[in-house]
Parts: sequence; C-alpha cells; structure tokens
Amino acid sequence: MAEQSRHLADLRAAATAHPQPPATVLQKLVERVVAHYENYYMTKSLCSQRDVTLMFSPTWTSSTENLFMWTGGWRPSTAFHLLYSKSSIQLEAQQDEILKGLRTADLSNLSAVQLQAVYDLHRSTINTERAISEKLAVVQKELAAKEMVEVAGAAGEGMEGEMEKKRECAFSVLQQADQLRIDTIKGIVGKLEFFQAVHFLIAAAELHLAVQWCMSMERRRMMLLWRLRSKLQCPRIDL
Repeated sequence: MAEQSRHLADLRAAATAHPQPPATVLQKLVERVVAHYENYYMTKSLCSQRDVTLMFSPTWTSSTENLFMWTGGWRPSTAFHLLYSKSSIQLEAQQDEILKGLRTADLSNLSAVQLQAVYDLHRSTINTERAISEKLAVVQKELAAKEMVEVAGAAGEGMEGEMEKKRECAFSVLQQADQLRIDTIKGIVGKLEFFQAVHFLIAAAELHLAVQWCMSMERRRMMLLWRLRSKLQCPRIDL
C-alpha cells in the first residue's frame, strides 16, 4: 500500500501539472504503475502455490471486504464500472468547457471509438468471468463427488490426498482469475490515451486505498469490541 500511495501521488502530480507533461513522460508513469500491478500478481501467485486456501479466505481482510471478493480478489468487470463512473463525474464537471468545444485532459472526452472498444472488452471480460465462476463451481461441487464419498465412508482414509487435488484445481482457477484481473487493467489502459489512463489509474488507486482505510477502521473497532468483551467475561481479580 505504501508503494501504491507513492504512485498515486505521482499520478496526481501528472494530472494537475500545467502544462501537461509530454506523452512520453505520461507513458512511462502509466507503464510503471501497471508494472506494479503485474508484480503484485506474480508475488501472489508464488504465495498461493504454498497455500491457495489463504487467497480464497485471507486472514488479513475484514468480513466486509470478503463480501465483495470474487475468486480470491476483485471482480474484473468492476474496473469498467469504475471507468464509466469516473468518466461521468468528469463529464459533468467539464460541461462548460466541452460545450465551448474545448478539449479536456481527462476521462470526460472519451471518443465514440474508445467507448465501443471499451464496451467490447467489457462484454468479453464478463464472458470470461462467467467461465471462471463455472470452473470454481465445479471444484466446489466435487466435494461431494463419488471418490470423496467413498473415502468418507472408509473412515476418511485418503481424504487428504483428495483434498490436495481440489486445492490444485482451485489454484488453477485462481491463476485464471488473477490473469483476467491484470489483463483487464492492461486492456482498459490500452484503450485510453496516456493522460486518460493517468486519470483511470488515479481513480483505481483512490478507491482501493479508501476502501482499505475504511476496512482498517472496521478491524480496529472489532478488535476493541473483542477486547472489551474479553474484559467483561474475564474480570481481573486482585488477590
């Protein structure tokens, strides 16, 4: 999160700079931020090889965060809704300039060609999401497969081997989901001009960090509540 905060500061500086930085400068900044996402998922893949179950039920997230999880992370199609929302907000804010025929340097001036390209990618991403969800559903249904029932009937002997097979299948599904997540980020960025990509990445970082801050507050409240309950249940007795 610290590195993401630094990237956010760099993105904001580029978005508010006057005059606008050269395209080559914006390109390098966008590529550096996207590379950060790629490195994150490479690291995640290495960790999930050791214990994939942690990625589906992470101990470092709150119950509220888990509510919005899809296959071990954020739902890729959410990125498109983020783009549409930010574009709409900036379009409303820049109405006067747009009516005057002035070119705006943000997401308010997405062209018809760009919107169609984004729409096509959005539709393709949703289809891939559904396919991955179906694969995970198959893994979950396999819990009651014939082999599992036979092992359970034999006092559970061999159950660990069967569960390991399920974890391997879950790892494969997670890999596909994470690949779709990074492909979605790169796909959207690739449909935008560099200054537009800067604004999209700002919106993504701001949303992620804001949710993380909110959830950290939730975890603190839960911890305080747990400590309070512990004290009430186990009062200190001075002898």
